[in-house]
Amino acid sequence: MLFSVVICSYNRREHVVAAVQSVLGQTLAADRYEVIVVDNCSTDGTADAIEALVDPHVRYLYEERLGLATARNTGWRAARGTYVAFLDDDARAEATWLETAQGLIEANPDNLCCVGGPIHPFYTSARPDWWLDSYEIRTRGDVQRHLRQGEAFSGSNMIWLRDALATYGGFESTAGMKGTELGMGEETALFRRVWEGEESPVFLYSPELRVYHWVPAEKMTMRYILKRATANGQFEARFALSEDRRPRARLRLVGATLRTLAVEIPTVLLKRRKYRRTQNWYFEHCFVPIQDVSKLLRLLGITIRVTQREGTS
Repeated sequence: MLFSVVICSYNRREHVVAAVQSVLGQTLAADRYEVIVVDNCSTDGTADAIEALVDPHVRYLYEERLGLATARNTGWRAARGTYVAFLDDDARAEATWLETAQGLIEANPDNLCCVGGPIHPFYTSARPDWWLDSYEIRTRGDVQRHLRQGEAFSGSNMIWLRDALATYGGFESTAGMKGTELGMGEETALFRRVWEGEESPVFLYSPELRVYHWVPAEKMTMRYILKRATANGQFEARFALSEDRRPRARLRLVGATLRTLAVEIPTVLLKRRKYRRTQNWYFEHCFVPIQDVSKLLRLLGITIRVTQREGTS
């Protein structure tokens, strides 16, 4: 078997069924892949909904330890495929997704740990008049290429060599989403470990490897960006501290972050006058300084727990 598609879900019954159906509709021969649904403590009837699909290519697993990273690790460890494809429970795979991935793998057989592609939005509610699709598009451009040092794929469109996941320990279980707690970084930490361990290009991007991700109304708000940036800043600080736990290192990080903010904040404020709508300025420029303020607070010992409405992420 070539692919195991892992879909982890927490209280998203209707969405996860649609995600699974998008995989079952692939153009790739059905005997080349399986679907593994990892139910991460759902209480909304997810188990019954998956069972009702009655498809031999779908396996259901229950993971009682809350956390997206933990659920993903459970999924890939149970995988029978040579490659493990991760798809979010509120995403939809293009019909040629796995067939495209197979072509990329066959054409690039050496040192390939992971392939990935763009994520485009889809909506089930009205969009604000200032909203741009680009705010939710995750892309590395319009040309196939290997990622550059430090780059990574977004979590809902990455297809990993299973052996690479085993070699590098999978996803960081202390980071990422945990139920209604908004967390970041579980795949970022994995990509960073691989970059540290590999000398040659190991991540291949293709604009043809497309999936579509749901954008609920709550994500199209300034409040959500505040939450997401705050959560990411908390992760970045914790990751940096884990690299060097000495007090001197913490002080260096505090100083570096303060210097960064001293440049970022005035620069971002000056850009406000170029925008007619505050929302567009905010979405396009404020994520990074908010993230760095949150990072600074965590470096100073202030932990911020960010929550979200159930079924939003």
